Amino acid sequence: MYTLFPTSLLPCPPKSQSAFFPLKAKPPSSSFNSSFKLIYAQSPKPKTSQLSIISSVSTCEQTLSFNDWPQILQISIGSGDLFLGQAIHAFLVKTGSQNDAVPGNNLVNLYAKFGKLDDAQRVFDEMLVRNTITWTSLMKGYLQINDVESVFRIVSVMHKFEEEFNEHTISVILQACNTPGDWIRGEQMHGFVIKGGFEENVFVGTSLLSMYLRSGYLADAEKVFNAMAYKDVRCLNFMISEYGKMGHGEKAMDVFLHMLGSGLEPNDYTFTSIITACNGDIGVEVGRQLHGYSVKCALVSETSVGNAMITLYGKHGLVEESERVFYEMGERNLVSWTALLSAYVKNSDSEKALVRFLEVLDHGIYLDSSCLATVLDGCSECKNLELGLQIHGFVLKLGHLSDVNVGTALIDLYAKCRNLQSARMAFNGLSGKTIASFNAILAGFTEMDGNEEDDAMLLFSQLRLAGAKPDSVTFARLLTLSAGQACLLRGKSLHAYTIKTGFESDIAVGNAVITMYAKCGSIEDAYQMFSSMNDLDSISWNAMVSAYALHGQGNKAILLFQEMERQGFVPDAITILAVLQACNYSGLWEDGLFLFNEMEPKYGVRPAVEHFCCLVDLLGRSGHLSEAVDFINKSLFSDSPLLWRTLVHVCKLRGDLSFGKTASKHLLELAPEEAGSYILVSNMYAGRGMLEEAAKVRTVMNDLKVGKEAGCSWIEINNKVHRFVASGKDHPQSTEIYVTLDLLKAGMKYTPNDSTDLQLIWDPVPSQQHGRRLVDPQVW
Repeated sequence: MYTLFPTSLLPCPPKSQSAFFPLKAKPPSSSFNSSFKLIYAQSPKPKTSQLSIISSVSTCEQTLSFNDWPQILQISIGSGDLFLGQAIHAFLVKTGSQNDAVPGNNLVNLYAKFGKLDDAQRVFDEMLVRNTITWTSLMKGYLQINDVESVFRIVSVMHKFEEEFNEHTISVILQACNTPGDWIRGEQMHGFVIKGGFEENVFVGTSLLSMYLRSGYLADAEKVFNAMAYKDVRCLNFMISEYGKMGHGEKAMDVFLHMLGSGLEPNDYTFTSIITACNGDIGVEVGRQLHGYSVKCALVSETSVGNAMITLYGKHGLVEESERVFYEMGERNLVSWTALLSAYVKNSDSEKALVRFLEVLDHGIYLDSSCLATVLDGCSECKNLELGLQIHGFVLKLGHLSDVNVGTALIDLYAKCRNLQSARMAFNGLSGKTIASFNAILAGFTEMDGNEEDDAMLLFSQLRLAGAKPDSVTFARLLTLSAGQACLLRGKSLHAYTIKTGFESDIAVGNAVITMYAKCGSIEDAYQMFSSMNDLDSISWNAMVSAYALHGQGNKAILLFQEMERQGFVPDAITILAVLQACNYSGLWEDGLFLFNEMEPKYGVRPAVEHFCCLVDLLGRSGHLSEAVDFINKSLFSDSPLLWRTLVHVCKLRGDLSFGKTASKHLLELAPEEAGSYILVSNMYAGRGMLEEAAKVRTVMNDLKVGKEAGCSWIEINNKVHRFVASGKDHPQSTEIYVTLDLLKAGMKYTPNDSTDLQLIWDPVPSQQHGRRLVDPQVW
């Protein structure tokens, strides 16, 4: 049945000599195996060579001992050559030894390793004698194709026939408990380990650790780890690696120090894992020390260690260090190039990234999906659409577009670069959409200012129906969308869903809920969320301080700021900006000025242009326009149009043309291409009845062909958001809307004021529509 190559079809060697030895000579078995290994290793392995080797084996059949056949099968497995293994199986059938324990075990192992489980099971069933190795080899095969039910079926049969279990058998069974739903089986096997006396076996202990960590039970894994009397380098490496993946850098370092204290020597995998863990909470300085220690241990030349160092330095902005490690490496692989490219793009050096990318191509290195996704991620971080488009071309050329990681990276790139149409095309083109790809398209929705929230919620519903589970990033971005469009009812629905799914306790989600309620006008709900959070970070405090500022509650913002300091949180630039805004909206100009002066000396925060703008607004609103002008002239940002625009706005509010004209001159000189500057200056003149001056500004604007996109506002009615665009008439009910507006104006006895109504200046319309501001609601 297994005779794939009949003897008559095998080419025969010359009669005088076999492939290796004279026929009459009987070479020692070890000599035959050595020659076979050497010749097979050097052979390019076309079929003719394989047949020649098999012919040689056939000729020397009588010279081989019983133990030679398993060794040749191991060569077949090691070289990945199923053809050779099947031929050896045919000869074993011919000699009648295929059903014996040792050859049979090797045959089961052969077919299991190649995923030929039907053949492996057939050999297993025909064996006359089986032992633990036989059962374990078959289980490994089923585990390899993820058929865990067959693994446990074999376990049941073994138990029924009282077959012996060894540490390798138990390890395979524990690997089969590979999902959180298998924790009952895993605990049963843990009990069996204890009952069978395997708890002292480090190999079994490591498998138990892996089983608990795969199931998400870190505490149980740590109990097993701490209870182990002896831990070898493999076990300690595993824990270091797993702690690093979970972001527990300090715990990973504790295990590393335990290794050194136990007198065990770290290997290249140890350093790769512990250096990778430094990307989390340990920090780059510890990574530097580990780098030095790897030099001392003569392991820095290992490619995997060098790759880890390049990645570490790149993530912490030390690009020159990444380059130094890269160029000192004796041997580099694709991971090395990918790590260096990532270092460049993450630090906004896209030109070098492109140069190095071309070098990769020049070296003839095949680009895998991981490399392309990494480069695209970097392009997204620095919003380099030009480089990203080029990488997209390579993705298409190399056929990696179907890879979900590459597709998600493309979505993220286009989304962050505000190219929503391309982002949608990339998203729709994904065959297997994940929650990561959905989060990427959500990033694009949050970047835009249009009617994307309904689209986002529709996609969210479709993804839920497809079985994808949202994560904290999903909820945070959906809540941000609701906040941006002031959709309170939808925001509340999302908040309720976070409670139902258990994500309300996530800090990022909680912070998004605070901001959503604040921007939707419910400051009470925002504070209730803030006060109910068990864990707060700086963003949480900033969100709540900003909420009070947005609602003009300056005193509460200042009190919360002081409480934040008492709690040990260090204010950052965002915190101080929020407090300054709160002081501004509440007229607390002295408090705001005091805080501004304390920014750098007390908190170590260097004022940015936004802080200067806020203080100019605060001084101007409080009537200190002269001080505001002096403050601008003496600041580091005296040539920033933002400061002068702020001053013009304040002068308009206070009706002060003296300072307003000076500020307008500076503004139009610094920002001659911005339509908003001209409109602001014109409004200032029109507000004082100086229509001729306002018209001059308009003429200059028209001559320069400076245009402004129409503004819009929106209102939520019956859980639908209606969007209003100036002078729009596309809505099917626009006639009724204008009639209703006229009736409301008549009831208000409103008469347009030619000196202040800018509609007359900027967009003359028929007399029956003068003064209208509310036009064209568009339902999202």
